Amino acid sequence: MDILLLMTVVINVTLFFLFALALGLWVVLTAQANSLRLRLKKAEEQNQLFIEYLGNFSFNNTLLQNIQGLLRLLMGWIPARGAVFLQKPPSGEGLGEPVLQLGNIPKEKWMEKLHGEPAETKERDAVFMTLQKEGKEIGSLFVDFEKALEEEQLKKIKEVMTKQALFFIETDCVLSHFRQDFKEETLRLLGEFQKGWVPKLEDSLQGFRIAAKTVPCSRFSGDFYDSIRVGENSWAFVLSDVSAKGLASFFISAMCRTAIRSLVKQWQSPTDILCRLNELLYPEICGRTIISLIYMVVDEKQDRVTFARAGHELPIFCRNGKIEKIDFPGICLGVDEGRIFNKMVKEYELKIQKGDFLLLFTDGLIEAVNNEGIFFGRQRAENIVRELADKDPQYVVDAMIERLNSFCQDNVPFDDITLLAMVKK
Repeated sequence: MDILLLMTVVINVTLFFLFALALGLWVVLTAQANSLRLRLKKAEEQNQLFIEYLGNFSFNNTLLQNIQGLLRLLMGWIPARGAVFLQKPPSGEGLGEPVLQLGNIPKEKWMEKLHGEPAETKERDAVFMTLQKEGKEIGSLFVDFEKALEEEQLKKIKEVMTKQALFFIETDCVLSHFRQDFKEETLRLLGEFQKGWVPKLEDSLQGFRIAAKTVPCSRFSGDFYDSIRVGENSWAFVLSDVSAKGLASFFISAMCRTAIRSLVKQWQSPTDILCRLNELLYPEICGRTIISLIYMVVDEKQDRVTFARAGHELPIFCRNGKIEKIDFPGICLGVDEGRIFNKMVKEYELKIQKGDFLLLFTDGLIEAVNNEGIFFGRQRAENIVRELADKDPQYVVDAMIERLNSFCQDNVPFDDITLLAMVKK
């Protein structure tokens, strides 16, 4: 009986230990499985972050966009309170300014690293990386982690992040130079193209001496002049002023010049040409800019000049040493779609005689001001024409610009200036 009882106890104890062992093994395996699932989930999240990082990277991004992507990737892999990217000023002086900050890091913390010796710090919850190019410090990165990391892990993070950040900085530098060179070359070619518009006035009228000059106030002029043969004995002359500045003025001037050269093949009357020109340009420039323009046809056989203008300055006409007033209406191109414009534009005819002097100009001439804020003005321009009307047109144009510069002194004109002068032989 005792033996049977003893055997029962032994069997129960054995079963208990087997059950406990099985239970313990199940707990261990379950914990390992959960841990593995967590690690796999974490690895999947990290892989997804890396895929997004690669997908967002682009050479078209700015330097800050790529650095931000890099810092977000690191903070997604290793929990961090925040990160700061500091960039040295171009002069290389000073401590650098935070141009990008993620998270919430007290300024005192990264400033302490900036003033101190980061390489000697024993803290393992932050990493400070100095970015150098050709031995010169160009910036730094600071990341503040939520918990301490192993020294080897910090070392690896610092190495990878530094290399990646320097890659972004050097790439940005190369692309910036390339973009700047490309921009400069493009602008240079456009400038050369605009210079190619200048017509050879000496090939125009045989019975007139003609001269013209443009003084741009910037790289691209909103003014242009042109001469177009419109008949066996007739030439058309155009003087235009686009109110837009810079590169926009170049494209609008090109559009206007091309349209006029196309219209003269279909229309003869100056008013018809200006009305058709306004119809073409109005949808393109309405609300963006306006264009003043004067169109003049010289008929050598008839000794006749016919004008039409779109809001442009009236010409200065001198005969026998006296200024004679020329007046005819017109509003700028692009102000009205045609209902008012077509009614306002009128032609003006002038019979030309030997010695008659005519000056066409843009408003940059008379609106130039000196240091006292006084305008050069139309009256001053008329006085110069009256004084020099018996001179060669080129001499008059050069003298006008010279006297304008003398009047303005060191006050640079704020608008383009274009002059076109002619005298009947």
